[in-house]
Amino acid sequence: MVEKKFTASIDKVYELLTDPKWLEKRCLDLGEISAAVKAKKTAKGATVSMQREVKREVSGMVGKVLPKQGSITIEETWSPDGEGHSGALVMELVGLPVKISGEITLTVEGKGCKYAIQHKAKCSVPLVGGAVEKFVMGELEKGAADELDYLAKALKK
Repeated sequence: MVEKKFTASIDKVYELLTDPKWLEKRCLDLGEISAAVKAKKTAKGATVSMQREVKREVSGMVGKVLPKQGSITIEETWSPDGEGHSGALVMELVGLPVKISGEITLTVEGKGCKYAIQHKAKCSVPLVGGAVEKFVMGELEKGAADELDYLAKALKK
């Protein structure tokens, strides 16, 4: 699980997390090759769809399953709940035998808020699936931490 506390209001954090232009800039600033983001917001929540082209360092057995460069599609669905917003994430490594999901919460904490995400990864390749899942989980947690650090810096501006 990756968590981050923010001193900014929950409304300000949610606004950025569902802002397509801000999300595209974040992806590119963090080194992704390309990013295209769409968001649909309603009173019942938001759906954020992303298409990202990424590079990663892979080697050994994992390199036989995951290429160094690839496309990722992500869909996040957000809904208001009693304490803030909760959501779900579905991520596809396009053309690869890996399925990723996540549960997201954004809750009021003191004068600020707390974001938390729990990822799950499953690889259907026999023998090396466990190694691929471990690699993917490490990349997901590092990526989420980097994205949340970027958000914290943006909120301070």
